[in-house]
Amino acid sequence: MVVSLVLIFIASLTLSFFEERLNERDKLILYSLIGFAMILVAGLREPGSTPDSEGYEMMLQGNTNETLEEATEPTFIFICSIINSLSLGVNALFLTYAFISIPIHLFALWKLSKKPFLTLTIYISYYYMIHEMVQIRAGVAAALFLCAIYFYVEKKKTHALGCILIGVLFHYSATIGLVLFLMRDKIPVWQTYILYLVVPIGLMAYFTNLDISFLIPDEIGGAKLAAYRNLKDMGIEEVQSGIRFEGNPIIWINIILYYASIYYREYLNKYCKYTHIAIKVQAFAFCCLFFINGFSQVVGNRFNDYFSVASIILWTASFYAFQPQLLSKIVSNTISTVRFVASILIYALSLLSLE
Repeated sequence: MVVSLVLIFIASLTLSFFEERLNERDKLILYSLIGFAMILVAGLREPGSTPDSEGYEMMLQGNTNETLEEATEPTFIFICSIINSLSLGVNALFLTYAFISIPIHLFALWKLSKKPFLTLTIYISYYYMIHEMVQIRAGVAAALFLCAIYFYVEKKKTHALGCILIGVLFHYSATIGLVLFLMRDKIPVWQTYILYLVVPIGLMAYFTNLDISFLIPDEIGGAKLAAYRNLKDMGIEEVQSGIRFEGNPIIWINIILYYASIYYREYLNKYCKYTHIAIKVQAFAFCCLFFINGFSQVVGNRFNDYFSVASIILWTASFYAFQPQLLSKIVSNTISTVRFVASILIYALSLLSLE
């Protein structure tokens, strides 16, 4: 599987250097072929080769507790029922979700970027692995959230709302994506001060284990948050929490990108009009990561992964920060390569922790 991932990444990275020379037809064909290869790699992987894969096999077979069943989305139950009726295995489940999620991602990336192969390389370097091979239900919701960002900035708010609501059917946590409608695609000067403070204040909350779940009434989800807090207190969630923030290079790289994007926001927005919204969404991702950790590291990490898909937009926009274009591509693809290698290592560490 690792060899296949490397080949897909190299193919996308190589094409990113030549995409201006390709006509639209050839570009679309090659883009689709890489997407199809991504579907096959994500769908045909062996159970146990990635975190969560064996858990999905157990869920498909119905080996779950009552609490987990109640929290499972109707789309997952429906898809599992069809697969079981056809006496198919867990790879049919992986393929089904890959065939849903990856084309939506490809559509969103094509619409959001004038450099689709460069953006595809950025996506493959981390989010393809975390969403299409680990969090497959959240992966569909994240793909639809990317589409929602595109439609929202294009003033098609009904389409954006529809994307988020459909995403909820695949993962209940996507409901929090409605926060997008509280954002505006402008960043006044006074808001930049707030954006700059998100990370330092968040770090203080993170390292002091500030628990905000006590502020939320039981009627609007406080009881469920308390349940997550109990799991953390008992040490049960540690198995699923993954790499902690302070040891995750992907997040540290995103923090550097976040501050650079705020500083050069107006310049980047001239070339990528989704930059301002992406900055705000990334800020909210950091809020989830830092402030939710006090009662659940798992929930904080999952929300961060959901919202920080907006960093794909920021990485794409950062392409325009360097001249000439070749230098910019070298810088972007070097960072993507570092992120890709780090992601592979995070995979290995996650699998070792499950043994």
